[in-house]
Amino acid sequence: MKPIHRNSRPLSPSSLVDALAFIWSQWRRQKFPLWIFLGLCLNLAIAPAVLATTNGSLARGNAYALGLLGLVTLALAVYLFAVILQPERF
Repeated sequence: MKPIHRNSRPLSPSSLVDALAFIWSQWRRQKFPLWIFLGLCLNLAIAPAVLATTNGSLARGNAYALGLLGLVTLALAVYLFAVILQPERF
């Protein structure tokens, strides 16, 4: 396996494991980026369904935007419901 750049060295399995461990430790500490990532992955499942229900009359980008808007609306509704039921936590 030849390095791509003159000064770079190939990735070893241990360095890949170290990188994945670092990413996992950061995600465990900071939940917000993880939720954004999971929301975008869920949007990949929702957007084709939105596109299929419109029978092709909606552009693909608009379908993804509507899917994301639906996810944000649902998340906001759940958050506000939790705030109403447990105001002492907030």
